[in-house]
Amino acid sequence: MTQKKPSLYEIENAFQPAKEIDAVDRFAGRARPVQEAFFALMAEGANIAIVGNRGIGKTSLARQIENFGRGENDLLRHLGLDFNHTFDYNVIYLACGKEIADQESLLIRLLTSEACLGNWLYDIPKSRKMISSLAPRISGKLGTIGAQISGEIGTNKTTETSEERVSVPQTMEGIFENVVRYLVDENLTRDGILIVVDEFDQIDDPSGFGPFLKALATNVKKVKFCIVGVAADIQELMKQHESADRLFAGTIIGLEPMAGLELNEIISIAENKVHHYFKFTDEARHKIVGLAQGHPYLVHLIGKFSLRTANIEGIREITSDTIDRVLSDISENGSDPVLEGRYRKAVASSAQREHVLKSLAQTQDDKGEIWTTNAYKVALDEGVENASQYVGQLVTDEFGSEIEKIRERYYRFKDSLFCAYVKARPLMRGLPRDS
Repeated sequence: MTQKKPSLYEIENAFQPAKEIDAVDRFAGRARPVQEAFFALMAEGANIAIVGNRGIGKTSLARQIENFGRGENDLLRHLGLDFNHTFDYNVIYLACGKEIADQESLLIRLLTSEACLGNWLYDIPKSRKMISSLAPRISGKLGTIGAQISGEIGTNKTTETSEERVSVPQTMEGIFENVVRYLVDENLTRDGILIVVDEFDQIDDPSGFGPFLKALATNVKKVKFCIVGVAADIQELMKQHESADRLFAGTIIGLEPMAGLELNEIISIAENKVHHYFKFTDEARHKIVGLAQGHPYLVHLIGKFSLRTANIEGIREITSDTIDRVLSDISENGSDPVLEGRYRKAVASSAQREHVLKSLAQTQDDKGEIWTTNAYKVALDEGVENASQYVGQLVTDEFGSEIEKIRERYYRFKDSLFCAYVKARPLMRGLPRDS
């Protein structure tokens, strides 16, 4: 029987490097972090933190927390986690961008975005009354929402049916606290409110957020935050030392690099999405998993372009040689412009600097540390006799400051995903040697 060729749409979306994994049938591995997240949602008064390197799958896990926070336990069954409990949270999800500079702008965004709490300011009488009492003092901060609510109060559009007085806070923290308290009091969900804040590390100045969370936990029950970002620990993520760990006692999920079997599962899922018309050989799988160094993003990136190449060339078996050609295409075409741009900035126009950069990536140990003695030997084999000079350049802003010194003769890459990209990327062609 002739196997039906998958559609171009199926081929192009079998791997998905450009988006988080939110569908249960695409989610690979991570049973233990999912279990930890489920228990964290049960912990009264505790918030959740997901920390780890870029490209490691933090947002995908956050999306799954969003799902089973709403009571969708399909992933638990998929992973064989037979928990006899279903959550009922009102889940709010926000991915931070550069426009969120500090705690106040974060709270404003949570309050005003229609995908977050924006609509509740209209629908809950107490919050409408509070905002109208504050306008126009806060209209410049809350934009049109405060002014609109204030304008509607007292017109034919709205009739106040209660003479109950509402407290009028003086700070944005107080406004936010009152709004979530009013929402919790409505008893719309059994477990309260879960607020997922992704890309938390994009906030330039998150100072004060720890004390805010502590006060919120004391003053308003059944409100839980899940913050997600690139960091080694919660103090680094929140950039402060105000007992932040106590706010996340037992609920910090540190995502480690994915195991080889889990990364292989991503490839198997993709093969299933194209009805096994295309197949990765064992050697190709081994190469992709080795190059990824635990980062699912790189498996998706390399896998996507491998399927595209196989489809264009009319081959059904993806081999190790196919992967080599795909890696060249990814780098030359700038398929990941951010990683490629950082690579080119670090290398600039020096073949020696490129060899040193790669020697550092190749000699990184399992703790992410690089002993320069080992790296310099690798660089010397490539004809670079003064490797220490280039290491001194690579720590500077001029060349991207991608590595940092941690102690005498020991360095590390600041971003493990970039380190994996450096190791996987073929050498640039035509670079001159320094004189």
